Amino acid sequence: MKEIITIVGRTNVGKSLLFNKLTCAKKSLVINDDGITRDINTGYLNSNNKYYYIEDTGGIPSKDNEFSDEILSKAIESIEQSNLILFVVSASEGLTNHDIDISKMLRKKNIDVVLLINKSDLLSKSYNAAQFYELGFKKTLSISAKTNIGLPKLINEISKIITGEEEIDTSIKKRISVVGKPNAGKSTFINALLRQDRMITSDIAGTTLDSIELPFEYKKTKYLFYDTAGLMKKSKTSSLVQKFSINATLETIKNTDICIFIINGEEGISKQDKMIMSIIIRYNKPFIIVLNKIDKISKEQIKNLKNEINYLINIAHNAPFVLVSALQRKNINKVLILISSISRQINKHYKSSKLTDILNNALIDHPPPMKNNKKVRLKFAQQSKAQSLTIIIHGNKTDQLAGSYEKYLMNYFIKELKLTGVPLRIKFSKQKNPYDLGS
Repeated sequence: MKEIITIVGRTNVGKSLLFNKLTCAKKSLVINDDGITRDINTGYLNSNNKYYYIEDTGGIPSKDNEFSDEILSKAIESIEQSNLILFVVSASEGLTNHDIDISKMLRKKNIDVVLLINKSDLLSKSYNAAQFYELGFKKTLSISAKTNIGLPKLINEISKIITGEEEIDTSIKKRISVVGKPNAGKSTFINALLRQDRMITSDIAGTTLDSIELPFEYKKTKYLFYDTAGLMKKSKTSSLVQKFSINATLETIKNTDICIFIINGEEGISKQDKMIMSIIIRYNKPFIIVLNKIDKISKEQIKNLKNEINYLINIAHNAPFVLVSALQRKNINKVLILISSISRQINKHYKSSKLTDILNNALIDHPPPMKNNKKVRLKFAQQSKAQSLTIIIHGNKTDQLAGSYEKYLMNYFIKELKLTGVPLRIKFSKQKNPYDLGS
């Protein structure tokens, strides 16, 4: 059974920065503000060829807010299955009553605890750490996650308590981002997909602030799902937290393999939704349109929304769409089947002979228009080595082709290759056929 290290503490003591430093990643959002981490982020510490699994929990709030109960519940769930707790306090703020309350809770759990006095670089070397020893934990270290002070000692202490794993699955997994505007039901969708209440859900827009990575397996294929912060209108991105959250979401889309684009069926298709779809298309990402919350709208509303979505599909590489109710888990499996299908398509390599045959058939069905009484000749096609699906068409006078003909060829290839939701780019080249030795 996997050993678990859980990072615990009140808000804004530096847990997420410590998590990022230990896992050598930037998975958790780090901002000098309370309550940024709400859901649990996971990763591995790699030390001396051993891997240690770490969970970064949300800061346990000292007073009630709209997410207090959910954050505390997720933290306790992680603590109770943990083998080691890293309890983080802040040297710059000193010992607080809230730290004392958390320590009392942890002592009841009968789990190894290492007390970490973080931000010790902000004080003189002679600062009084005795106040923190009053918490009663035998293993106590002064550290600075920001400047790496004490981190080697911490890693050494972890290796004494936790065995670690000699091997973990480092195979490349498909990255799936769940994106949409706030309150579209992204976190509920993720929970339905995983069949567990992993993500905090709420009717309050902006519940998810960070991009949370979640491993998942379907039909023997491993995926990494990312629940992202909702993309909101620019006029509403006034706070620093929101700006950082949106930047994290955009970065996740940029580095993803497939996007699940969630639309709130209750609110219909808005300008925001169209803006989000344009971002996905700009990054040239395969995607699936998911119309969520169909349990809350009428059949007539669904019919009207279908017509709107069909219009979007015409400008979005034939992206498939599914009607779902994440709350009721309705049609979630259809989304998984599409993810599996698109995953296979984006890795497929097509022989030049097949692509050239398709090109020739397209030319027969609709030859390119003449330019200055001269024919534009398109001779052969081949797949680019680029990560996204790109077909290079070689010929003469290709720079004189109209954009409408390029779109015709793109749609022709999409149809003949039976591509669903996978964007395809057409590029033209005047280079000679490298396989043509005669002329």
